[in-house]
Amino acid sequence: MSPFSRSYLTPVACGAALAIAFPTWHIFPLAWVALVPMLRNCMQLSRRATAMQFYVAGFIFHLVLLQWLMTNIYWAGGWAWWGYVALSAILALYWWFTGLFWSYARTNLKWLPPELSLPVLWIAMEYLQSFLFTGFGWSGLAYSQGSDLWLAQWAALGGAPIVSGIVLLINVLIARAWSEPRGKIVRLLAAAIVLAGSHGIGAAMMEAPDYGKAPFKAALLQADFPLEMKWDREYTVEMVRNASQKSRMLVAQEPADLIVWPESLIMDDIELPEILEEVSTLARDTGANLFAGAHRMNESQKSMNSAYLIDADGVVQEYYDKIHLAPFGEYVPLSTFLPFIKQVVPAIGNIEHGAIVKTFPVSGREIGPLICFEVLFPEMAEALRRDGADILVVITNLGWFGASNAIGQELEIARLRAIETRLPLLHCANTGITGVFDPWGRFTPVNTYFRDADEFFPVELKSRYDMVTHRFGGVLPVAAPALRPWNAGPVVVPRVALVCAILLIMGSGASRLFQRRATVDETPDD
Repeated sequence: MSPFSRSYLTPVACGAALAIAFPTWHIFPLAWVALVPMLRNCMQLSRRATAMQFYVAGFIFHLVLLQWLMTNIYWAGGWAWWGYVALSAILALYWWFTGLFWSYARTNLKWLPPELSLPVLWIAMEYLQSFLFTGFGWSGLAYSQGSDLWLAQWAALGGAPIVSGIVLLINVLIARAWSEPRGKIVRLLAAAIVLAGSHGIGAAMMEAPDYGKAPFKAALLQADFPLEMKWDREYTVEMVRNASQKSRMLVAQEPADLIVWPESLIMDDIELPEILEEVSTLARDTGANLFAGAHRMNESQKSMNSAYLIDADGVVQEYYDKIHLAPFGEYVPLSTFLPFIKQVVPAIGNIEHGAIVKTFPVSGREIGPLICFEVLFPEMAEALRRDGADILVVITNLGWFGASNAIGQELEIARLRAIETRLPLLHCANTGITGVFDPWGRFTPVNTYFRDADEFFPVELKSRYDMVTHRFGGVLPVAAPALRPWNAGPVVVPRVALVCAILLIMGSGASRLFQRRATVDETPDD
């Protein structure tokens, strides 16, 4: 085996194993030990070598995790593959810096246990990922733990990054026990206590959802319209009519307060007479409000990715414009300053971003919308909660990615937003997985399958992934919002971790400088 293979085979294997902890494979307990072999190696390596171990593991991890990005080759050509590799390489830099600073602290702050410094740095890293350079926190380790609801409850206490920190703490405790025989039993026992204790505390935070305090029912439609149809103007009105017909079927079975359609189901301005008549009549006839994803043109005649609320009287009340656009899918980053980028890497769409979050009153409740990519940003969900939202509504169109692992990963991100905010969350997808989360992250999928335009029947899904790329719908109860164990925790904890990480790095630098000066002072003069 070559020196290169000996040096990098371990981080390659560790990065791949960690990715398998996420959907679609979703072997979530693997995340608790996936990085152990690499961390054990790093205990004996220099700062530069440690940083490279982290970088290689991070690069492979993102290559496996984000392989759904390769489906964009169909829509954007070969540049999509290069973009996928480049994004994986860029995101791996966060890991590189984390490994570098961890090694730096381990070397210069010997009094500080590595078991503590790495989780703090990791939480800070994931927090920075959530907003730095517009933010792309898709790969947060917490999103591998959605099926482990007891552990995931910690997100309500300190945001998704604290769940990631617990996962890292278990990894580094086991790695340290493996690398240093002295104290092995104590560290393994500590890892077991962290694992059991975090689950025990999480279990204590679980409660039964309350459906009686503020009763509310939502009819969700998974339309399953292929993108080729959505872009063909010949089908624009027909898609609205089809969705309206299926929505009537659902509400005829069981009345609903709100009908939800997925992102961009209406591919033209809602004021178009044929479209307006269809959605207004649907709302009046069913007595339900309608929340529908639509395109609209703003005052500057720029295209917006939006959503409209039509009240039960059939009146268009308000719209929300998507704020966080998907890079290269809806806009080209830096194209204002570097116009030639559009010629090299064209965007699939050309959308203008919105400005502010909005909430909408519906039947005594307040809904807060997030459109597709926006579910990735915890600060947006927090802003909606502060503005009075007691239901989050995520509408999305994942038709770009077929039946890839993007579907399950996006759903787990939505689950963590529900747990963090302790709000119920409606997840309505065009081709993904549609259903309702309660404030503790329990998911109920829609349960009606549409065979064709006139025939539908109830189904019991063996797996929620059976829903992908099929037409489903359902009327589901929506729980009342719940109290968080620490209301400010999901905002405060990641920020405190960032401050601690900065102090840790500065302290390491100061300690290094002091050691150098001490060495110089002790050197005898000639």
